[in-house]
Amino acid sequence: MSKAFTSEETPDLGPVVRPPPRLAPGEVRYVTPEGQAALREALARLRAERADAARLPDAERAPRLADLDARIAALDATLGALTVLGPEATPEGQVGFGTWVTVEEEDGRRVTWRLVGPDEADARRGLISAGSPVARALLGRRAGEVVEVHRPGGEAELTVVAVRRTAP
Repeated sequence: MSKAFTSEETPDLGPVVRPPPRLAPGEVRYVTPEGQAALREALARLRAERADAARLPDAERAPRLADLDARIAALDATLGALTVLGPEATPEGQVGFGTWVTVEEEDGRRVTWRLVGPDEADARRGLISAGSPVARALLGRRAGEVVEVHRPGGEAELTVVAVRRTAP
């Protein structure tokens, strides 16, 4: 690569801090009770890390504290913008926010997801945002119903196998 496309003077900007959600008037952003607890634990860890960073040498302290303060402020604001909603708000046996749903894909493979808020979604752990296309297609459905889902790879048909309020 040519030296023209590199910079030895570009400062390291550190990790990107995700800003808190900006909600429109009347908009509600939900989180499950477990998601709120996980975010509060993350905030407590950041505050403990900040206390440790206060003991760093002067040259290291200021940038580390600035980074931690920004992350703490963003997470604190996010927590303040969230509304806690558990699966008990959804009728028994119906897919809704906070419920676990097991679906069977066209190839016979079964997958279980929990519908959660965007601040706690983690597809690798089976937590999908209630605003995702798959979750939106499943909302309000019951066991035995078939839904068509628009995925990046094309259309897919999912059969709802089970809906639970508690973890399987």
